[in-house]
Amino acid sequence: MMKRMIFTAMLLHCVCAGIGADSLTGKVTDEAHRGVAYANVVLLALPDSVFVAGTVSDADGCFMLEASALGEGLLRFSCLGYHSCTVPASGFTGEVTLREESVRLQGVEVVAERPVHQQKDGALLTRVEGTTLSQYHRINDMLAVLPGMTFTVSGGVEVFGLGTPVIYINNRKARADELQQLTPQDIRSVELITNPGARYDAEGKAVLKVYTLRRDDGHALLAEHVSEQGRRYSDYETLRYDYWNRKLHVSAYYQYADYRSVVNQPQSHELALGDSLYLYRNPDQGDRRDTKQHTWYANADYELTARHVIGAKVEGTHTRDYTFRTGNLAYGWSHAPLAEKDIDNDYLNRTDVYHANLFHNADWSDRLSSALNLDFVYNRNRYRQATAETSSGEWLETESRGKGNLSIASGQLAFDYRPASGVQVGFGSDVSRVHTHNELQSRADNVAASLYDEDEVRAAAFADVSAEAGDFSFRAGVRYEYMQMKFRDRLDASGNLTHRFHNVYPSASVSYKRNGWSQTLSFSSRTTRPSFRQLSNAVYYSNEFMYQRGNPLLLPATAYKLEWSISHKPFYFSASYTYEKNHLSTCHEEEAGNRIISTFCNYRRIQYLKATLNIQKTFGIWHPSLTLGISQPFFEVMYRGEPLAYNSPNCTAALNQQFTFRKDYLLSVYYAFYSGGDLGSVSIRPYQMLNLELQKDFFEKRFSVSLKAYDLLHTMKFREEQREGNLRFTQTEDYQLWNFSVSLVFRFNQLKNTYRGKNSSASDMERM
Repeated sequence: MMKRMIFTAMLLHCVCAGIGADSLTGKVTDEAHRGVAYANVVLLALPDSVFVAGTVSDADGCFMLEASALGEGLLRFSCLGYHSCTVPASGFTGEVTLREESVRLQGVEVVAERPVHQQKDGALLTRVEGTTLSQYHRINDMLAVLPGMTFTVSGGVEVFGLGTPVIYINNRKARADELQQLTPQDIRSVELITNPGARYDAEGKAVLKVYTLRRDDGHALLAEHVSEQGRRYSDYETLRYDYWNRKLHVSAYYQYADYRSVVNQPQSHELALGDSLYLYRNPDQGDRRDTKQHTWYANADYELTARHVIGAKVEGTHTRDYTFRTGNLAYGWSHAPLAEKDIDNDYLNRTDVYHANLFHNADWSDRLSSALNLDFVYNRNRYRQATAETSSGEWLETESRGKGNLSIASGQLAFDYRPASGVQVGFGSDVSRVHTHNELQSRADNVAASLYDEDEVRAAAFADVSAEAGDFSFRAGVRYEYMQMKFRDRLDASGNLTHRFHNVYPSASVSYKRNGWSQTLSFSSRTTRPSFRQLSNAVYYSNEFMYQRGNPLLLPATAYKLEWSISHKPFYFSASYTYEKNHLSTCHEEEAGNRIISTFCNYRRIQYLKATLNIQKTFGIWHPSLTLGISQPFFEVMYRGEPLAYNSPNCTAALNQQFTFRKDYLLSVYYAFYSGGDLGSVSIRPYQMLNLELQKDFFEKRFSVSLKAYDLLHTMKFREEQREGNLRFTQTEDYQLWNFSVSLVFRFNQLKNTYRGKNSSASDMERM
């Protein structure tokens, strides 16, 4: 199938290669011969230098102008941070090089003030280079202050109301852990797309695109140490080396993390069966977690010619995760006196992940380019759980051991074709195959053994076109995906299943830009596929009354979204409506012996109305940014035989303030308030966060020190309640995120840290 798609794409290239031959195309590069993104290209008429036509280079520095307007004029190229360049249009050779500009007066660097955030075809483009955002030490701290982004209760970041975004680094699809390998000083700009089009994988409700900096040739070294003291002590060490010359780039990375934490997670369950009410309460449940992780990668890419780049990357992660959980479970029936049981759990997970990528990027002509990526991933997991339950002198011991192997093979071929000025056509295909083998054994009769395989084959093709006409720009596209999923139970063939899906995902947008105003109306359709853990039918033991397992019958969810966004100078506003069918969420089942099974299921539908407003402005040394957001869900479940609505809105308000002082001091104050509300079938109570950070740079920013207080008020606690089926469940997730830390970063000749290949298996790897 992949061979057929590649052949079809190459045939389309041959048909289209000769179209639009009367247009002038070219590329704007820096002194390292890397494309300069968003450079202005202007045609001026002689002899009075009157403006005739203009355009902007794309993310790779390529541009196109109509040949009929050239005559004997001049071409002027300019971009912030570079010296402008003017050349005769008739003598233009197809490539122009801009030199970096550095203007200093008495040791003080002069930086022109312009908006940090701009709207571009419905996406929110945030400039990081040359702003205070680049001075953060950690990537998550920088991302959390962007409009539409927020901290999660577990310390990560997500898009407000949309969850974790799909990540691209320099147009290469990447995993979340790859993003953590960058620092804010590596980044030129960030683009947040909350309504992605057809060229992006149909899975994922938002896309975060990160573009890194481009530097001179030579060597670069980054070394970082972080000491973090919360309830327990943790530390992280990172070392990265880069070498880049005109044709060759080599990079190597290693990080060791020793993360230790304490988690409080009290729970209660009320199970109603007929006229009886069964109570299970565990008010003292808590974890002590120790995670040691080694992460590394090595990559090299080489320019065969100015138009062809090949490369390879290998990376790996070894994780040892140990958790000791204690609790006191009180249980009873219809408010009768409760018995008690002490429960101790030992969890040990060992995981190894290996990933290899090969790529070839090509400019077949001034109008057509392509990117071919081949990926292979292998995941190996070994799991052990020992549970000891003591009640009235009785002792129950359960030990489970599991192992799993997962492999992903994938390929992706994408083309971009520019037939005329202001017009771009994209088309391509990708295929992947995922194989999973899992085993679970137990020494106790209360946990059933499992042995099963899962196979998933996915093939997709997409096409989209974008065009500009005066103050308007248009984009339309369609994506087709075929998926086949097979589940084979090696112990009971009656449980074997096969699912096949054929889906078409259209998208379209129209944008208008004039006099500083930008607005976009867009439509897209997306999907959410079950993770491999959600599809697994293996049973995970919590205690005598509570189990967890997946659901092989799960269907992908499909969402349709209509969004309007508008921006002008310091203001950015967006509003959207989303309809999602086959919504994926947690649910509960009951089994004999009053056992509660936590699993996953599809709900008929869920709907959202969402809005986000951001205001940012600079007042001297003060750089405030205020983000307000609201999400209004419309969702209904059955609870104890009656419909129950989950329609409470959830709101957020985040104020980030940065103060830049002399001698390279930076003070950051971040405060966020979350009102709570309904998230699917879960109701959340309010919580808030306050972070303080003081940074100082030394030796012309080669050495940087950061002192930080995270969650200073100790209020990042996730208190939730769920009523669904016959169960009422309450829980507090207190990850004890508060800590004080010191971060030391040393940089020698900081370079662009960019691997030019794309990861065609990233979405499958995220589902591991």
